[in-house]
Amino acid sequence: MRRAAHEHYRAIVTGALGGAIGIVLMSAASAADIELGRYLSSECTTCHGAAKADSAIPVIHGLDQAHFIEVLKAYRSGSLPNPVMQNIAGRLHDDDIAALAAYFAAARPQ
Repeated sequence: MRRAAHEHYRAIVTGALGGAIGIVLMSAASAADIELGRYLSSECTTCHGAAKADSAIPVIHGLDQAHFIEVLKAYRSGSLPNPVMQNIAGRLHDDDIAALAAYFAAARPQ
């Protein structure tokens, strides 16, 4: 019985440590993604940096990550028509798009 209690306690501690390490690693990855997104964002902000709610160019600062990823992948595949955005998105890898999405989701709308 004593051994069973010890094994149960060890499993709980191991699980908790694994979860904590996972959270730290996810936070570090998120921070790295945001920094990569910041690095890649200059081309985006050339047009989108001055965008307002009523302009033809959409505001992307503060945009939901999933939506951002969905739209950029649609431009990349050509299913959304816009030659400029298709050209830009066509040069981006999935990791680049995810990093940009993380950066712009964390950025305050201007």
